[in-house]
Amino acid sequence: MKVWRSWLVAVALTAGCQSLDVAQDGGFRVSQAMLQNQPVPVLSPLYGKELTSEHAYRIQRLALEQVLRGQRPTGFKAGLTSPVAQAQFDSRQPIAGVLLPGAEIAPTEDGYRVLAKTFRQPAAEAELGFRLTQRVNAPLPDIAALQAIVGEIAPVLELPDLATAGNSKPNALDLIAANVGAKRFIAGPGRAPSLTDPNKIVVEIYREGELVTRGGGRDVSGDQWQALLWLVNRTVASGWSIEPGQLLITGAIGKPFALQPGLYVADFGEFAHFEFVVE
Repeated sequence: MKVWRSWLVAVALTAGCQSLDVAQDGGFRVSQAMLQNQPVPVLSPLYGKELTSEHAYRIQRLALEQVLRGQRPTGFKAGLTSPVAQAQFDSRQPIAGVLLPGAEIAPTEDGYRVLAKTFRQPAAEAELGFRLTQRVNAPLPDIAALQAIVGEIAPVLELPDLATAGNSKPNALDLIAANVGAKRFIAGPGRAPSLTDPNKIVVEIYREGELVTRGGGRDVSGDQWQALLWLVNRTVASGWSIEPGQLLITGAIGKPFALQPGLYVADFGEFAHFEFVVE
């Protein structure tokens, strides 16, 4: 309760009464859905033009403070990093969310296992993840400054869940408020950035031997480094600090695909290779 009240005071001081109403009500609705393991509501029909991008990020932050309860995020994610994805959700730019504690799927003796029944709308995206060597709590000026503090690059399979409550189609602002559907992910071993060019990585995902998606590093905003810079600066603009070791995933390489039971192979070329089973 103290955390909630402190956030209301912060929003009131920085955004004015109208923003306070939207952030308070939206944050409460989203946090309650998350805490009760229910689909997140679509807010744009409720707030109309009052739901701006900055309001949506305030709602996301306020809701996640209630969910996290002092825990540190596992990392941060970008979404809608291709023109096709942006057009689908009526956006002209990427969006960002937070990877929550416990989101990473660890390998067992039998490898990575994904339980489809734990998702309402099971889907997957091949991505690249980056980890920094220094804490970042202010915007970075350029890609050179960013590259100087990237410690490793890792192959990632993100497993979002974009299911929402009701029949209204969500737009990009709804996705932001709903934390961009962040759910689970698999992260393979990282490599030093000097050993690979993330823009040249080609990824192919197979299910039971059949290709389900294929793409290259430049599918993501045309440049992995530009996508990462945007994510870092958007994350700190939302009030988060990025700590060393937290995972930053930049967006879908190739098309996202629905998960069906079976054995999958994620082939990142010479960069990485791993298998996972969907049950």
